[in-house]
Amino acid sequence: MRPSGWGGDLGPVQVVLIGIDPPGADQMLAAELQDLGTQDAIRVLDVLRVQRGNDDEVRRLDPLDPDGHPGTLVEALLVVDPNGREPAGERRTAEAGGGEGEWFLADRVPRGATAAILLIEHRWAIPLREAASKYEAEVFGDAWVHPRDLDAARRAVEAGAG
Repeated sequence: MRPSGWGGDLGPVQVVLIGIDPPGADQMLAAELQDLGTQDAIRVLDVLRVQRGNDDEVRRLDPLDPDGHPGTLVEALLVVDPNGREPAGERRTAEAGGGEGEWFLADRVPRGATAAILLIEHRWAIPLREAASKYEAEVFGDAWVHPRDLDAARRAVEAGAG
């Protein structure tokens, strides 16, 4: 199933996995998703709520917003193996090119934890990609910088400047 409103070019899509066990986390996520829906620079394509049991099986939970984000796209991408070759506990996705970047969904969600898996499209990147392709520029790679790493680098720069 393709989410409504898809048309034209699709920007880069990021997978975000957020633990939602603390009280109120579901409501916070629902409010943030509603706010994100008002922005043009990014778009939430889909959200899937899952829980990893003590048996390591990752189970689908009811969606936060079945009318807006039913979780079917995330499930097809990350949880359901289209070739039927991998057991559910071994489903994986690739980060930044595959190979050494592969990760297993069950390894990322702690036993007994509940999580939301979000697919977020970065629409701001579409004009940049189009401009680059116009000049036959090639993307040699991309990666996401973890906020802790960026903070550590910022502190190192500040320590060196002072």
